[in-house]
Amino acid sequence: MRQLQFYNFSAVTFPLHFCYAFLIHLAGVQCLMYLYHYPDIWYDYAIWHAKSGSVDAAIKVFQRSLKALPDSEMLRYAFAELEESRGAIQAAKNLYESLLADGVNATALAHIQFIRFLRRNEGVEAARKYFLDARKSPNFTYHVYVAYALMAFCLDKDPKVAHNVFEAGLKRFMHEPMYILEYADFLSRLNDDRNIRALFERALSSLPPEESIEVWKRFTQFEQMYGDLDSMLKVEQRRKEALSRTGEEGATALEGSLQDVVSRYSFMDLWPCSSKDLDHLVRQEVPSFSLSYYLYEFCCRKCQLPSMLHYFLLLIFHVLKVDKTAFPNGPGVVGTDRGPSGLPSNSTTSAKVIYPDTSQMAIYDPRQKPGIGISPSTTSSGAASSMSNPMVAMVGSGTMNTFDEILKATPPALVAFLANLPAVEGHLSKFYSTCII
Repeated sequence: MRQLQFYNFSAVTFPLHFCYAFLIHLAGVQCLMYLYHYPDIWYDYAIWHAKSGSVDAAIKVFQRSLKALPDSEMLRYAFAELEESRGAIQAAKNLYESLLADGVNATALAHIQFIRFLRRNEGVEAARKYFLDARKSPNFTYHVYVAYALMAFCLDKDPKVAHNVFEAGLKRFMHEPMYILEYADFLSRLNDDRNIRALFERALSSLPPEESIEVWKRFTQFEQMYGDLDSMLKVEQRRKEALSRTGEEGATALEGSLQDVVSRYSFMDLWPCSSKDLDHLVRQEVPSFSLSYYLYEFCCRKCQLPSMLHYFLLLIFHVLKVDKTAFPNGPGVVGTDRGPSGLPSNSTTSAKVIYPDTSQMAIYDPRQKPGIGISPSTTSSGAASSMSNPMVAMVGSGTMNTFDEILKATPPALVAFLANLPAVEGHLSKFYSTCII
């Protein structure tokens, strides 16, 4: 391949040396001897023939490539493009039809590209006739409806036909969120805000909550951009209530936050806050309600672990997904009332954070042997057990069982990975040994 590129570059740099044409031809033949099933080699070799003025040789190369790689759609599209560019419309049409010969295995992309080909070369009626005839194909997905509707709207300048196509597809693909979003984008181009709201309402009434996340997001963005304040707030509240049942919004799905204000009053890449404030809000969104993130923050800030291990710990604790509110007397937020659904209510706004008892901790010294150098004030049974397991000391003796449950939930592959880590002096070695224990 490099040899072929070198000869091709040399032929461009030194066009008077006609012998380079033979060298490129020879290099292409040699490449195909070893890389017979690589489509990029066939394509480069054929295109070089076409650019050199030998279109017939390029056609022969493409024909040979389809025999070597009969399932390559890329080579068929490239071959059809070459035929269409030189005016051989019927030959190009035969190549497109070869992709649609088996109606059961014909892809939606093949339908779309053939409709575009017919629209370019045979006119609007030929493309419309094929679209109507091929709608019963099993692989005629919503992508084809969207492509044909946008073609009718942008190329044919016929918004009525495009609207009818979208409505016809809506009867079959109401369960497809992406189709709903494409239809909403089309209606926004028509400035039809009434039908946009009706479309969102119809879709959200039929879609299950776990599949309606993107539709709710687009509906909220639409109201924030074009709606009044009342409609904006109502849609945001409905979205939170719907997504709270799916668990996508976490424990505070029904609560308002400053992020709602940021989302409401931002535009494109303009934000009503600084980048530091935005980063702070993003950090507080999900991890602050889990025991795992609490442990992660304490380990990183107190033990001063390297930055690469920060991300590693965050990945571990995020996979475990242990909610600190599930453990009584565990580290977390106290004084928060909970409603019937188990979610924090808005009745109380005060929250007292419980921090680890630093009086039960001792600074780790790698030169110090275990059990030596502990002050008499910390030689109680609880402190001694904490020294044997510093992570327990970090969290507190009251949550020893909680952390053991976390370690039990760790996947075996992750435990094996931690066990095989090399020994490192300092905080890391102590942390690794703690994780393995």
